[in-house]
Amino acid sequence: MNPGFARRLVLVQSVAISLLLLGIVLAGTLIAFGVYAHAQQAQLDETIADVAAYVDAHGPPATARELADAVATRFFRPDVDIVMLDEHRRVEIRSRTPDSSRRRLSLVAVDDVARTSSPSSRPPPPPAARLAIAAASFFGLNWAHGKYGSVDVIVRPDDRVFSATIARFVPGILLAVLFSVVLGIVLARLLAREALRPLDDVTKALERFADGDLSPQPIPADSKQQLGALAVAYNGAIAQMADAFAERDEANAAMQQFIMDAGHQLRTPLTVIRGFIGILRRGDLREPHDRERILETMNRQSLLMGTMIDRLMLLDRWEHSTSDARPIDVSQLVEDVVTPISEAAAPRHVRLDVAPGALAAIDPSELGHAVTNLLDNALKYTGGSVDVRVRQSPAQVEIEVADEGPGMAPRELAHAFDRFYRGETRRNVEGSGLGLSIAKAAVERARGTLRVQSGPAGTRFTIALPPSRTASLERPVEVTTT
Repeated sequence: MNPGFARRLVLVQSVAISLLLLGIVLAGTLIAFGVYAHAQQAQLDETIADVAAYVDAHGPPATARELADAVATRFFRPDVDIVMLDEHRRVEIRSRTPDSSRRRLSLVAVDDVARTSSPSSRPPPPPAARLAIAAASFFGLNWAHGKYGSVDVIVRPDDRVFSATIARFVPGILLAVLFSVVLGIVLARLLAREALRPLDDVTKALERFADGDLSPQPIPADSKQQLGALAVAYNGAIAQMADAFAERDEANAAMQQFIMDAGHQLRTPLTVIRGFIGILRRGDLREPHDRERILETMNRQSLLMGTMIDRLMLLDRWEHSTSDARPIDVSQLVEDVVTPISEAAAPRHVRLDVAPGALAAIDPSELGHAVTNLLDNALKYTGGSVDVRVRQSPAQVEIEVADEGPGMAPRELAHAFDRFYRGETRRNVEGSGLGLSIAKAAVERARGTLRVQSGPAGTRFTIALPPSRTASLERPVEVTTT
């Protein structure tokens, strides 16, 4: 991952988190300042109320100095200033020091000064105090005022006490600001590291792939995170890749096994043909009819090879194409396929029991291959009768081919549909070992199933096809077998 991107992400998150924390600090500061201003205003209102109560009890004062003497001894608070004005004097009552524990008072009288232009004997407050007073006025802190006879009374916060109180909180606020910035940077680094962890993991995994290590190694992922979804997608991709590798290995193993089996099956007739060709070339014939016998054997072996190649090509074509399944009359097709075969196998009885009107969706040619191969398999391995039945139920259409042969051993039954597989008891019977594989492939292309049951009393193959309501009017294609 690009380090510059990580730094920019940390910077952006640091600014965002720091601003959020600073906003919280500012909000807390404003709330505390507002509470303090509200308390100050309540104190001013209480003081002016006490002055009003005194005047009501003792009558209006004659001069500002007279009222100031009474207020200074009874109602004065060290953190407020009280200004009293009459026609001739302005009297300020205030604490000599902002320390509220020292309650020494100063009464300053300014004679013969007009009410509107009387300067204060007190020095002007510093800019910070004026700023604090202005900010407090925004939160509702206003001077309290009352007029009693000829005397005006103004109660206001003491600038020095107010600014000193505010100043005591400034270091804490600055420390909170600094803490917010530092905490914002720390949290941003932690969050960025956690957020970018899936991206780092995926990057390292891809770099490992680029170095040639293709072993799938899933990484921890949380789909609730945006970048976590990337890790989830990566895990899904490598799972698909692992499945693809497994399928590739399985396909390669199957191909190698197929090549070995096909080579073994084709080697036998080729060896026979090449041997007989050598005999014919040398003219090594002991009897006159040996020539015809050799030619007949060579012809039979060549036909066997041709049949095997045709069946392999058929299976390959089915693996790379879709089935042309359509609704057909299965009863009619089975009857058309079985009848000529049963007539050709006259010494053995083939019993056909077909329920009319059994309809299913399948390619007629493929079903013909399946039924033909099952019937041919039954006739090869039994000397008795073969029963072919067609039954229909609401759930499926079934085709059964049962013989009275010796049956298959459990090990043979497990590999009955494998290509080129022929059990120990069947190696002397002529065949390619592909008939049952073709039958199974044809049925599965129609989304059906082919089951086998075998025992000492014989073997039964059952084709189960999904039913259909309508059938095609086309006649099933003719299927030939060897």
